[in-house]
Amino acid sequence: MKNNKVILAIVAGLVIASSVIAWLMLGGDKPTNVNLGKGVSAQINASLKNSVIKREKDGKPLWEFTVAEVINVHEKNIAILKGIKGKLYRSDGSSFEMSADQGEVAIKKDDFSLEGHVQAKLTSGGEFSADKVTWQQKDELITAQGHVKLVKDDYIAVADEASTTSAFQSVKLKGNAKVTKGGE
Repeated sequence: MKNNKVILAIVAGLVIASSVIAWLMLGGDKPTNVNLGKGVSAQINASLKNSVIKREKDGKPLWEFTVAEVINVHEKNIAILKGIKGKLYRSDGSSFEMSADQGEVAIKKDDFSLEGHVQAKLTSGGEFSADKVTWQQKDELITAQGHVKLVKDDYIAVADEASTTSAFQSVKLKGNAKVTKGGE
C-alpha cells in the first residue's frame, strides 16, 4: 500500500513536469511587449551579431549583406542592420559592392534602405555615394538622398537626390544638381 502511494506520487509528478515542459516548449508566441508596471513597458526583439542576410529569387541571388548586427523588429516586420558590407546583384551578372553604417530590410519583401556613409561600386564600372539609398527590387530602382555623387565613365553628377535603375542608363537629379564631363 505504501509503495502504491509512492509510485502514484512519482507518476503524478512526472505528468505535471511533462505538462509544464510541453507548455513551455510548445506554447504560444513569446510576448514582444512586456509590461513592467507603473507605465513602463519593454519591447523584446531578437538580435544577432556578425550575420549574413541575403535574398534569392528562382535560385539566383538578389543581394547579400554581411552585418555586424541585425535586430528583428517583430511589430514592424522589419530587420534593422548595423555595420553593412555586401553585394547587390544585377540581372546582367554584374554587381554592386556596397557598404553603409546602418540600414533596414522589409522582412517579407526584397527591398531595403541603407543610411550613413553609403558607398557603392559597380563591378562593370561606375560608383556612387550618398547619405541614404533605397532599393526597390521589382523595378531595380535606386533612390539616393543627401550629398549624392554618381560617377559613370567620365561623367560625374552631384545632387541632393538622384534616382536611377541599376543599369545606370539614365539618372534623374533633384536639388543643387550638377553634371560634369571629363577632366577636373
